[in-house]
Amino acid sequence: MGLMVARNLCKRFLHFTLERGDMKVWTMEEANQALPYLIEILSVLLEQNKHADLACQSLIELEQRIAGNGKGMERELAYRRARLNDARSKMQNGIKQIHRLGCQVKDLDLGLIDFPSHLDGREALLCWQLGESSVLYWHGPDEGFASRRLL
Repeated sequence: MGLMVARNLCKRFLHFTLERGDMKVWTMEEANQALPYLIEILSVLLEQNKHADLACQSLIELEQRIAGNGKGMERELAYRRARLNDARSKMQNGIKQIHRLGCQVKDLDLGLIDFPSHLDGREALLCWQLGESSVLYWHGPDEGFASRRLL
């Protein structure tokens, strides 16, 4: 496996989408009630993200060493790939758990979650970031974190 392939394996952002008809429409109260569960899942996800980063860096370093001198490291290479794949698999499972709830993971590093909702008769996304005590912000479906407005 070449260095570019190793880097592609190491991408941190894992995107899953729900069909529009499958999305839950959240109230602010429902979103706030879901926060303890989301905090638990995100804590595990952030830990796995650290493991994936370390495994990725380790794999890239080994790939560079192999490119320089070649042979004899197949067992170590397989071990490091397995560590990375394990961390990625755990991350995917956590993200799927969040998406099954009907939430959207917007940025794993920031712990940023959106809840599809309706405000004043139009589509909106309730926006919450890990560390905030409750869901306090929203933005339009075509906007992002920088466009958050207080509820």
